[in-house]
Parts: sequence; structure tokens; C-alpha cells
Amino acid sequence: MIRLKDILQEIGDASAKPVPYKQTYGKSAEEWKGGDNNIVLYEFKTSKGTNYQVSFDIDPLYAEKNSIYVEVDFTVDGSMDDTNLGEQYQVMSTISAIVLEFIEEWQKRWYISRIDMSPINSKDTGKDDVIDPTDSRRGKLYLAYIRKQLPKLSKPYQVRVYSYEFRIQPKFDNPFE
Repeated sequence: MIRLKDILQEIGDASAKPVPYKQTYGKSAEEWKGGDNNIVLYEFKTSKGTNYQVSFDIDPLYAEKNSIYVEVDFTVDGSMDDTNLGEQYQVMSTISAIVLEFIEEWQKRWYISRIDMSPINSKDTGKDDVIDPTDSRRGKLYLAYIRKQLPKLSKPYQVRVYSYEFRIQPKFDNPFE
């Protein structure tokens, strides 16, 4: 008999192993100078053959203070369609690993003032269609993974929940100012 408590403890606990992934586009934190080309893209393929892309859109608004703001999106074969192939734990584990790798690399050179992630699915056509996507089943899965993965970082971060997004923020001041 499967108990709900056992399932909930499994979410984000790294029991689902990430699949191999690689950065396929964009500059490294050292190479990036705050100008054009503000996208960093990672790609991976699940065991069922589904292709995923995880993109980091870096806002250079505060680059002169070595501070950046980042939006994270992920797509399936270039669209935001849901796969519903029963691989959500493997996918979330891989996306979590990518986000943690991005943070670890970029925080050495840039102060990441915030990272925003929205749990909008393909049926949503915009923020007005969804009352609170963070409170959806998808949103609760994202939040469970985020909260369980953040303590693995070398510096302290927290997650704040807003009605349309999760915001990962540092719990420390900008060391580059």
C-alpha cells in the first residue's frame, strides 16, 4: 500500500536521479559582461525520449553592480506543452540540478538578486486565466522541489511564494558592492 506521506517525502529528496544535461547556448558567468546575449540554455532528454530545454533569461539592468535578475523557463521540444508521460520526478530532479548548477556558477561572479519561476502550464494563456498557479498541483510540486534543493547550495537562499511565481532570493548581501 502506498501512503501519501511516503510519496510526499520522496518529492525533491534526490531519489529520482537527474538525466545527463548540457549547456547548449549562452555564455558562462565569467564570459558574460552584461550586454547582449542574455540567454543561457540547457538541454536534456528523458529516458522516454522527451527533449527538454531550460532557459535562463538574465536581466543586465544592474550588471554594473555585479547584480543580476534571472527568469527561468522550461519547455518541451520548444513549446510549453505538458507531456504527462509520468516522468515528472525525473524532469524536476534534472531541472533542479540545472538550476543549482547555474546558481553555483553565476554566484561566484554575479550577485543573483532573484530568480523567478512560474508554474504556468500549456493550458494557461496568461496570468489572467489562472487565479493562483503557485497553489496548483504543478505549483506545489515545484515548491516542494525548490525548498528541498536550496539547502544544497554553498550559500543560503530562500524561496518566496507569490500568486504567479516562485522567487528564489539570496539570504546574504551583495559581496560585490
